[in-house]
Amino acid sequence: MTQLLRILNAFCAALFLVMALVSLAFLSAGRDGFGGGPAGPWAAAGWTALFALLAILAFLNLRRATAEGERLIALNLGAALLLIAGAVALGEAARLLCGAAALPFALTALARARRP
Repeated sequence: MTQLLRILNAFCAALFLVMALVSLAFLSAGRDGFGGGPAGPWAAAGWTALFALLAILAFLNLRRATAEGERLIALNLGAALLLIAGAVALGEAARLLCGAAALPFALTALARARRP
């Protein structure tokens, strides 16, 4: 189970990095990107920052269990709750994205909390 979670976190880290680069491309091209409307550049910058932070957290999940286990459990639960709240509040395409992105963080938090 631990090995499967490491593979899932590695995949999600790479996916979040690609999504951050796409958001950065929208931002540098001056397009509305994910935000649309008058707040388009700020929304693209926000999405870029969010995807970069989620990628960092997914990379942190790849490490072996250390003394920082409680902190990583809290970070994973926070990321999962944030993404689930986004899935509830946002539109259909973002709902699918947030729901799928919450899975590795929720599973990692549960797996780390289960360890003695």
